Amino acid sequence: MRTAEEFEKGSIPTAQNFPIFDHLERSEIGKIYKNIGQNEAVNKGFEFFESKLKQFLFLLSSKKCKRLVVYCARGGMRSSAVVRLLQSNGFSVSQMQGGYKGYRRFVLKKLKEKVPKLIVLHGKTGVGKTLLLRKLSNNLDLEGLAEHRSSLFGAIHKTPSNQKNFEAQLVNKLKEFPANIPIFIEGESRKIGKVFIPEVLANAMKNGIFVLLSAPIEVRINRILEEYQICDLKSIQQIDSILLSLSASLGKIKVEKMRWWLKNREMEKIVHMLLVDYYDPRYLNAMKKYKFSMEISTENLDYAVNMLRGFRNEIIENNKSLQIQ
Repeated sequence: MRTAEEFEKGSIPTAQNFPIFDHLERSEIGKIYKNIGQNEAVNKGFEFFESKLKQFLFLLSSKKCKRLVVYCARGGMRSSAVVRLLQSNGFSVSQMQGGYKGYRRFVLKKLKEKVPKLIVLHGKTGVGKTLLLRKLSNNLDLEGLAEHRSSLFGAIHKTPSNQKNFEAQLVNKLKEFPANIPIFIEGESRKIGKVFIPEVLANAMKNGIFVLLSAPIEVRINRILEEYQICDLKSIQQIDSILLSLSASLGKIKVEKMRWWLKNREMEKIVHMLLVDYYDPRYLNAMKKYKFSMEISTENLDYAVNMLRGFRNEIIENNKSLQIQ
């Protein structure tokens, strides 16, 4: 029952928003509550809502056959008033105690809990880490939850998540996993787009079992081109702006060359230069300190999937043997 602005800042996954006040109405009610009193604020709330009552009930009519849970910011006046209204109109409905504030406390508590063992997939840009995750059971796709590809161009064709929604989605996903089966996850830096990986999970990734994935550069280029599908004007403009920001690290000559290729839609040449001159050197430098338990070619994704499944099964069997001993 929160305003659209409140809902956008953070919500419970799969929840639907049916605000009874807009932002200005809620602000006015809050001022009355603070400066005059609760009864006056409640009366003003009913005044605002009265004109919307019929439309509100109509919007919810299709859900009358379901059990509804209603929440607002703190489990206060908005949700309790709507619960009474819906109950009086034949709905099966209850109020979520504590509201969204209570839910956030729950999420933050869950994010401090231990996570299962992780098999962390590393590899140069374009080797197909995300493609593999989608083919594997028990996978945690952080980029999918963040709605960002964790790169300079990662927000293209995406609507990046905010921290609260990312954490809520993450808690929802983590509760699906059994404790005794390792989770496949892609190696990431602490930040993905606008969001940060929670500390407990970040530490688990550092202490996970590392697998190195590799593929020929031609395969990597094709996978990147297929993933991004750059053909609309908005994306072209976004890429041009990002390329300009690389002048300090790549030099103006290379950047201007890529901008010329972009103008002429020669995307393969751009991707090749970015991989060879920008992404690969940084990746190789970051990977120097890592020790990998296995290396797999991802040129054939089905082959890589079978190898990873077999690798995880070996880990599970080894853990069982240790427990028996």
